[in-house]
This record gives sequence, C-alpha cells and structure tokens, in this order.
Amino acid sequence: MDVICDEHEAQSVIRIWLIAALMAGSGIGQFQGPSRLAASIKDGKTALLVYSSNGNDVGLLTKGVVLPLDLKTQFWFSGNCCLHQAIPSLSPDGSRIAYVRVTSVKPRREAINIYDRATSKEQEVFQSEMIWSVSWDPRGDRLAVIADKASEPGHNLYLLDLASNAVSQVTHGRIRLADRTYTVSNHGAPSWNSVGSQLAMELRIAGEQAENSTSSVIVLLNLETNEFVKLSEGVDPAWSPAQDLIAFFEPSRKKCFTIRSNGNEKKLLFALGEKGFPSRSALLVFPVVWSPDGRELLFHQWVDADLITDVYRLDLTNGRPKFLSRSEVQVVNWRETK
Repeated sequence: MDVICDEHEAQSVIRIWLIAALMAGSGIGQFQGPSRLAASIKDGKTALLVYSSNGNDVGLLTKGVVLPLDLKTQFWFSGNCCLHQAIPSLSPDGSRIAYVRVTSVKPRREAINIYDRATSKEQEVFQSEMIWSVSWDPRGDRLAVIADKASEPGHNLYLLDLASNAVSQVTHGRIRLADRTYTVSNHGAPSWNSVGSQLAMELRIAGEQAENSTSSVIVLLNLETNEFVKLSEGVDPAWSPAQDLIAFFEPSRKKCFTIRSNGNEKKLLFALGEKGFPSRSALLVFPVVWSPDGRELLFHQWVDADLITDVYRLDLTNGRPKFLSRSEVQVVNWRETK
C-alpha cells in the first residue's frame, strides 16, 4: 500500500494519475465505488453528490442507483492546462447541481453551470480563469465560490446571488489576522452555517507554506461585516446543517474534532487507530459530510496513490464507524430530496 503523507507528493501523484485517467476516458459510470455507495442508501429520498477530480466527473447517487448525468465536465485538452479539482455542489433540496466546466481553452476560461434535474436545462452563472470549489447556501439562493482571476492575486472568495445574478468579491489576495498573513485555501469548499449568515473556511499562511496543511487555520467569516475570526488550527471545516457544530481535522489529518462557532466546546470526535476506527497509516482526506439531520456523517480515508479512498459512515449516537465502500470518488453532499 502506498500511503500519501505529504500534500506536495499527493499533488504530483494526482497530476500524473489525472492524465492517465483522462486519456483513458474514465467517468463516474465506469467506477465501481459509486455503485457500492448507492447500494448503502436505504431511503429513496436520500441523495449523495459524488465527485472525481480524475476527470472532473460529477455523479448523483440515490437508493441503489447511480443516476445518469450528461454534464460537459471535461477539463483536460491536449496541449493545454489545467488539471485541478473543481468541487461541485448539490442544492439543499437536491433539485440542482452547480458544477464547473471549461468554456474556452485559449485563453483559459472556466464557468459554473447550474443543472436543473427536473428540466435538464442549464444556466451559466459565473466565469473565471480557474474555479476550485462551489458551495450552495442553505436556502438555495447563493453560491460561495473559490476562484482565481488574473487581475487578483491568489485564490479568492466570491458570493453569487442567483436571483439578481450579482457577484461580489469578498477577499482580495492576502488576509491579515493577528500577527500572521494568510491566503484563502483552494483545497476545500467554504461551509455555510444553517442560516446562511457565516462561512467556515480554511486559510493557509501566505508564501511557500501555502501548499502545506500544517500551515492551515479554520476561520469564520461573518457575511454581514466581512470580518474573519480565527477558530482553530486545522483543515477541511464542515458545518453541521442541524446545529451550531463544525467538524474539522487537525493538520496531521489523523484526528477529527468538533467545535462551536464561538470557539467553545472543542471536542475530539474520533482518532484513527482508536476504538474501532481505521488504521493511522493513511490520512483523513476531504471534509466530512454531515447527514441532513446532523446525527451521522461520512468520512474518507486515503488508501493509496491512485486516489482511492475508504468511505465510512459514523453514527454519532453510538460513536461506531461502518465501512461503506472502497471508492474512486469523493462524497461532497448528503441531501434529503423531496
């Protein structure tokens, strides 16, 4: 087993494997993991949005079924950049998918499209040179986006109001907190609180350390004041949709904690290698995914250098994890559909 222990190494492996996967024409429908994950869904109203950065592939899983989606998600073109993650998002009611596609190769332009499942119609809502992640607010009215533009340094946060088509840029390059300078991380999507007034985000120390998870902090952004408050050292924040509780990993990615938005009640939720949890030899990757009622969550553990992960379901009432599938995809959202 080849264990990825460093993000620089992981990104090099990703780039090599992405090219091989894309040349082979892989897609969600060709993977075995999503089918096994779909088989674990017992409720027909439950939907999981899954994503593979190998080919920028997006899939939707329901009870025993991987639903067909005809989305034009191809990122790689011969002789042109750029292979990177572009995390999609499923609307809170499960009716729409916001995903990233390429609109122009030279010059490079990417766009966010919203796909309506009922009508199969799509609408473009945002463009940039590079888009890293999309996150839907709890009412389905706005999108939080991490994107790069040539006119702005680094990665930045944008908010999209879908009713008015208004786009506001929230950050402009480096962010000063206390005595340190940070940049917006492009490794995960912003996570909304249940009322849409705050975002939990990952920032990284500016400079060469920006690609190292040990330089990461979890912050909260107040959307009324545009003020950041540092919450804790850590990576991959995920806000519970049912309560004021944020799950995140310590920078070493071997322990998962929860914390309140006021910074109180920081608690160890689980640690790898302890009390029935999987081995510490491979790291936790991707943010945890909360169930709609906040009583359960899914987490991923990196298996090997081919971007394969083990997906587990954790019942918070008894604290016991259940292995679901060895999968080639990341679970992004867990929704209850109408």
